[in-house]
Amino acid sequence: MKIIKLDAINSTNEYLKQYVKENSITNTCISYTFNQTKGKGQRGKAWLSEPDKNIAFSICLFPENLKVKDQFSINMLFSLFIINTLKSLKIPDLSIKWPNDILSGDKKICGILNEIRVKGDKIDNVIIGFGINVNQEKFKNLPNAYSLKLITKINYDLEGLVNLIIQSLKRYDYLNPKTLFDFKKLTFNYHKNLYGINKNNFFLDSHNIKFNGKIISVNKMGIIKIKKADNSLKNYNFQEIQMIY
Repeated sequence: MKIIKLDAINSTNEYLKQYVKENSITNTCISYTFNQTKGKGQRGKAWLSEPDKNIAFSICLFPENLKVKDQFSINMLFSLFIINTLKSLKIPDLSIKWPNDILSGDKKICGILNEIRVKGDKIDNVIIGFGINVNQEKFKNLPNAYSLKLITKINYDLEGLVNLIIQSLKRYDYLNPKTLFDFKKLTFNYHKNLYGINKNNFFLDSHNIKFNGKIISVNKMGIIKIKKADNSLKNYNFQEIQMIY
């Protein structure tokens, strides 16, 4: 497994994507930095990060025979990985906010972005990128953003946290492609940690219409099932709806 530390980069995902392509990489590869200048989030949003206060981390995997339609299982797996890693630091009240955020209470401390390369109906490789707010204390115009330091009052050693992440990846077999195919176990554990499941929440649909509903489930394709106030059930993908919290 190759590990690349970058002094500063626009995006660890973009760097790794180009590196894998130019060097014909076929095995697990990691890049990380403490100074990401143009990080990306879901729905085209920017991920803003204060230099030398946070971690931007990307990992390229080559899952065998994983179909494109099942790609959300990667998101499930790494959401659970981040949850379990942060639990080892005794970060309280952790949960996964569909589709790609990690929360402590109702504050966002981590975001995840997956980018895939496909061959036919299967995934050739996937780059999983995530940013963890670690020691940053001010988040301009981001009322839901928070950091590990704001939660625990501890100033963390960033290199030490990266080492913890890498050792956790190895120790708990998250790099084993077969882990992605245990859909039943993944889905069970994902639901167990899902923010707002079986509770009344407010959502905003693609037409900017606000409504109330309960999250019933999320499947391995990333489709969320919501029971609306009139007891009807409706499925949404992440481009069609967002939770207001």
